[in-house]
Amino acid sequence: MVANMSTFLINILSWILVALYGIKGGYTKVNVKGQSIRIAVDNLRTLQRAKTYSIKEPDTLDWLDSFEPDSCFFDLGANIGQYSLYPAKKFGNKIQVYAFEPQCINYYLLNRNIYLNKLDKTIAAYGVAISGISGFSKLYIPKFIAGGNRSQFGKEDLNTMKRPASHIQGMFSVTLDDLCSKWGLPCPNYIKIDVDGIEIAIIKGAENTLKNPNLRSVIVELGTTEEQEEAVKLMEQAGLEVKFKTTRNWGETCFIFERRKVTSA
Repeated sequence: MVANMSTFLINILSWILVALYGIKGGYTKVNVKGQSIRIAVDNLRTLQRAKTYSIKEPDTLDWLDSFEPDSCFFDLGANIGQYSLYPAKKFGNKIQVYAFEPQCINYYLLNRNIYLNKLDKTIAAYGVAISGISGFSKLYIPKFIAGGNRSQFGKEDLNTMKRPASHIQGMFSVTLDDLCSKWGLPCPNYIKIDVDGIEIAIIKGAENTLKNPNLRSVIVELGTTEEQEEAVKLMEQAGLEVKFKTTRNWGETCFIFERRKVTSA
């Protein structure tokens, strides 16, 4: 009874908040390292994402700052688009961003945020899952809300999701190698992988992409020690080495890999 009342009060507060922001256009404006960015406010979660934009993943923002001009960036697990919007704002037409987000509510808000910031010529958003296989399956969503995370493609993994799925969504997935070879997207220069649980599968499905010399750097969030060790091994086989390991990104362990420099004899 107490839990139900608490949920009810949170929902009421969220509705009131969304209504207030709706009067102002349905978004809030935040300054992220000198860039003015509009974020759609759909609930308390998306408002929190906006308010913590500059502090939640400082090392990700620093990594985005390191991009060279005229680059191509793949954002895997884009959510509502924060780490697609920032480089697009910072570099303008000197970058092309491809954002991938399978969860349907997040995909809508990703596109809305692109629209609010007038970045449709810089960011192309796709509602597909990037995984270790190409084909149709299902997306298991623990909290079916805007800004939600921990969704799992292919199976319901309670260790990652922390709770059973509240919604199951049909979804098409594609490997990075198929994306670039069969579907004609350019090989990225930079890749961000934040997909909650299938990072290793994605890396294994990107063997040729990772070996491509045009790929300069990858940032990936990794969980267990076993996952971290396997990811480092696979990346090293592709010619990428660990530049930086951090836990500053909201307590999660992130690795930044860079192309190993070839030295002449």
